[in-house]
Amino acid sequence: MAGISPPFYKGDKMKREMMKTECQFTHLGRTISFRPIEVESDLPILHNWMHQKHIKPFWKLDLPMEDLHTWLTNSTQASHKDVYMGYVDDEPVCYLIAYDIKEDAIKNYYDPEPGDLGMHLLIGPREYLNPTDGEAIILAMGYYLFNKYGAKRIIGEPDVRNRIILPIIKRFGANILKEIELPNKKAKLVAMEQKTLLNYCSEFNTSATLNIGDAKKLCEGTITNDSH
Repeated sequence: MAGISPPFYKGDKMKREMMKTECQFTHLGRTISFRPIEVESDLPILHNWMHQKHIKPFWKLDLPMEDLHTWLTNSTQASHKDVYMGYVDDEPVCYLIAYDIKEDAIKNYYDPEPGDLGMHLLIGPREYLNPTDGEAIILAMGYYLFNKYGAKRIIGEPDVRNRIILPIIKRFGANILKEIELPNKKAKLVAMEQKTLLNYCSEFNTSATLNIGDAKKLCEGTITNDSH
């Protein structure tokens, strides 16, 4: 079932326009867009993704629909994070979380700096986990988050076994800060610099349109670490 989405998302331009797309980015012949999550409409897609073999062991959210609805609703209502659905052309392909480092346990694993923005990315359909599509999705994601939040660095923690994402972000010039043991995985703690990623964008025939409106202040203020 990976890659199959409800017909609601196929071919209905009016409904797609009503979904409040905030960023549209074209790279390597692919158009990637992001919009805020819509719980009721997007829940069946996320439920499908969370039960896929390539996602289930890492996210551990292969829950019944009702429980996932509660989890997703709580995520959208949290003041320290924003959640998005991402598309390649007209197909939903990824789930994106931007979060405030100061409000997350990840701050205890490194020395955060003002301007750090936390990020989680799930690429749903297995066929999009390839170097070409992965590069387009991650580059668009970085462009979007840097422009929306004014972040200096995007912080992520991909699983050490991730053979697609880690090589891509290394190409972008991301720094691997360290290897860390999280409660549910062993991960590479990575930092993607704004200038480095945008310089990479400039080397290609990329184009972007933004309609981002107001943004939460998820990456400002003084960082304090109580423990490491």
